[in-house]
Order: sequence, then C-alpha cells, then structure tokens
Amino acid sequence: MTLRKKLFLWIGGSATFALLIGLLIGSLWAAPPQDGAKAADSSGMTYLAAVLLLLFTIWAIASMASQQMTARLRSLVRRADRVAREGTLEGADDEPGHDEIAMLADSFNRIAGEWIQGEKLRNQLVSDAAHELRTPIAILRGHLETMWKGAAEIKRENLLSLLDETKRMTRLIQELQQISLAESGQLSLECSWVRFAPLIREVADIFGVEAEEKRIDLTYEDDTPQGFEVYCDAARIKQALINLIGNAIRYTPEQGAIWIRQSVAREGIVQVEVADTGPGIPAEKLPYIFHRFYRVDDSRTRTAGGTGLGLAIAKQFVETHGGTLVASSAEGKGTVFVMRLPVFPEA
Repeated sequence: MTLRKKLFLWIGGSATFALLIGLLIGSLWAAPPQDGAKAADSSGMTYLAAVLLLLFTIWAIASMASQQMTARLRSLVRRADRVAREGTLEGADDEPGHDEIAMLADSFNRIAGEWIQGEKLRNQLVSDAAHELRTPIAILRGHLETMWKGAAEIKRENLLSLLDETKRMTRLIQELQQISLAESGQLSLECSWVRFAPLIREVADIFGVEAEEKRIDLTYEDDTPQGFEVYCDAARIKQALINLIGNAIRYTPEQGAIWIRQSVAREGIVQVEVADTGPGIPAEKLPYIFHRFYRVDDSRTRTAGGTGLGLAIAKQFVETHGGTLVASSAEGKGTVFVMRLPVFPEA
C-alpha cells in the first residue's frame, strides 16, 4: 500500500498510526494488554497524541483554505486592475461556487460591466456630438469671417442662415441631452391619465400646413373607445409622435399620403401606426434606423432638416414607458412605424 504521508507515534510500547492522504482519513492504534497504571498512562499519552494530531489536521486544512482564498482574492484584484487600466472585462470568468467570494466577484462583474457600458455610451455621445456640431460651426465661422473681412455684405438673408444654424445646434444639443438621460436610465417621467385621441390630433395639426404645402394626404383614424385614456408622460409621448410623423412628412414626396391610426392592440395595450408612401428603407439598413445619427440617405439629411436623432429619441421615450417601437418597410413603397404602449401604469 502506497501512502503520501505516514506518521508513526510510538507511545510506551503501543503504536498509534495516523494515515494522511492529502487530508486526514483515519487513525489506527494497537497495544498489548496493560496493567492498570500502565494502561492509564498509555491512555493519557494516546489522548495527547490524538489532540496533537487533530491540531495538525486543522492547521493543514486551514492553511490550504487560506491559500485558496488568497488566490481567488488576488484574481479579483487583478480583474479590478485590468478594468481600471483597459476598461474591459474580456476574459474574466465567473467565480465558481456560491460562497461570499463568489458573490463578491459576481457583484464586481455586474458593477464593472455597467460602468464600462456607461463609459462607452459617454465616449460615443461625445464623438457623435463633435461630429454633428462640426458642420454648423464651420458654416457659422465661414459666414462670420467673410463678414468680418468685408468680403460680403451683411444681408438679412445671411443673418437668417446663421440663425437657422444656431437653432439647429440648439436642437441638437437638447436632443443629445434627452437621449443621454434615456440611455442612462435617468429620464424622469411625469405620468398622468391622458386622453390619447386629442393628443394625436394635436400632433397631426402641427404638420397640417407642411402637409398641405407638399400636397400630402394626411389621414388620422381612431379605432379606440370614446374618451380612451393612457397613463403616460404626455410631453414625452407627444415628442415621440412629433418625431415619427415629422419623419414621415420629411421623406414622403409631394402628392404622397400618410396614415395615422390608433387602436387597441390587445387588452391593456394601445397601438399607434404611422405609415407613409415614401421611398422606403432597404432591408439591410432597416435594423439600424433607431441608432443615433444613423442616416439611410446621408445626402438628404441636412436639406431635410433632420439631426439624425429623432427616431432614436422616439424609441427611448416609448421604451421608458415600457412600450415598444418597431418599423417595417418595402423599398419604393413606404414605411410603417408601430408604437405600442401599456395603458395602465406598470406595477
């Protein structure tokens, strides 16, 4: 028989064998018959040996447990250091087990993941803002430098052009702020019971003049019960509807058509559809239309007056209410946006 460790304790002619294979697995002792005094002495020594053996075993187990715990904590420290230096959790495995260290590692992974995602959103937001502000700032600078040098007269038309660019930058900054709050989960809602039909009609009326100028047939249908109400933030939902209908007006050609239809999708869910006869969206581009600053057609964005944030903001506002916003499109035939909102407040 092969043993990794063998410990012999000889006590007054008796033998006690402690057999350890990595950990204590048992002990065996044997002794010839003893008289009373020798038996008592032998028993005392045997007891002492057993205590010493128990203490040694406890020390060995504690030492191994301490080494294992130290190694796991060092691994967690290295993971934290990597997040601080590289901003990534890539390659970090889940901590095995269900003890306190595993719970600590799981909490760290969750918090670090949220921090990394927040940093990515912040960096992307700064990059997007810098990119979008570059053009209007360049236009303003060009006009102002020309006027300053006296190479151009200060005309009303030029001033109006500069004013338009400043308004565009103001709107862009406001929209960036809104979408940043929504993406970070800090967008506050001031909800109340809102009659939905008048809200949609109000938004449709905003675009009435523009639709007439382009000879667009703007139609609104209400298939909900009279006086139908939804518990929502009226200002946020109104902004989402303005963005959706405004997008339809912007890309629908002259003598086209736009339909707005309100209905009850199922119990507790209201649905608003905005359909147009615009150019449609290619299938390969459709998954990206709710991304910030994504443009199906870059060449039309500035002439159409869009910032590239309208659909992203609409989706964020709707999802903050616990709803959904999806789109379907047939290239050359038009696009349909479907917004669904819960009628009742979430529990």
